[in-house]
Amino acid sequence: MKRRNTAIQLLLVTLILVGGAYAQTVSKVGTSAANFLKIPVDATGTARGEAVVTGFNNPATVFYNPATLALITETTAHFSYVNWYEGINLSHSAIALPGLGGGILGINVISMSSGKMEITTELDQDGTGDFFEVGALQMGLAYARALTDRFMIGGNAKILRETIYNSQAQGFALDIGGRYVTPWPGLVLGFSINNFGTKMQITGDDLLATVDPDPLNSGNNDIINAYYATDRFDIPLRMIIGAGWQVINTPVMKLHLEADGVYPSDNYEWLNVGADLSILNDLLHVSAGMNHLFLPENEPQLSMGGGMNVRIFGGVMMQFDYAVQSHTYFPYNEHFSISLKYR
Repeated sequence: MKRRNTAIQLLLVTLILVGGAYAQTVSKVGTSAANFLKIPVDATGTARGEAVVTGFNNPATVFYNPATLALITETTAHFSYVNWYEGINLSHSAIALPGLGGGILGINVISMSSGKMEITTELDQDGTGDFFEVGALQMGLAYARALTDRFMIGGNAKILRETIYNSQAQGFALDIGGRYVTPWPGLVLGFSINNFGTKMQITGDDLLATVDPDPLNSGNNDIINAYYATDRFDIPLRMIIGAGWQVINTPVMKLHLEADGVYPSDNYEWLNVGADLSILNDLLHVSAGMNHLFLPENEPQLSMGGGMNVRIFGGVMMQFDYAVQSHTYFPYNEHFSISLKYR
């Protein structure tokens, strides 16, 4: 009876939060900084349509829900590369280290670069011969722990930095999350609040200007160095609540279905759905999903991918994953991931 009451309470809290999110009437699109935090960093999460708040078995899971890092029981290193749009690329590295205080320590880094672009001006519209680059960086330290055999909790503290030419913005953010295994067979609930942190403001030498502080006074110094003060922008806070169901769970075949509701600070709410089918004791798996459902424009549209696990030497297992996303207005983009697990 106690377990049943706990599950009912969680369901009621979920319904209250969902109802509150649906009251949002203004999208606030384009009002946040650090938008690289919205890009899915790995092939596993991407292939499932980002419907992964209940977690999966490599350290990239910390990006979606830091609590699910506690699902990893062996030391595991993870590397991902995302071929985004127009030469923009993003890489993600993470390592999970079990055993610290009965929990899992995670170190994660995201790096994004636009590649070199030639500077153009009003007078040099074909280019000046000089180049600039837009970049972004996240460095995170996470910790997760199973408090009981059914409930996990975790957090991820992150330092953020964005750069463009000679200017930059810094910030700090925190992710927190939880994962609960319900009394119903195969049903798991997950929640995560991501990117709760400081505002970000652009500063740097590109904002340096020469001004006359008192143009009506001809006797003053009319060449004063000053910096433009730019606005301070929130980072893209989002809350994710989801449920996953292990429909089939045998050594030969496993089928996982999931639906996640996403409630961001800079857009309307949407739904992600995904499925993952693995065979032969997780030797091979295929995934598919759709995200941003119920938004006025569903972008990206369909995601799919797959992967395999192989033993490369001794007790080291390698997991390779690939995913592709289709879009309405842009070419498809590709995601590549490799995980090395030390048993």
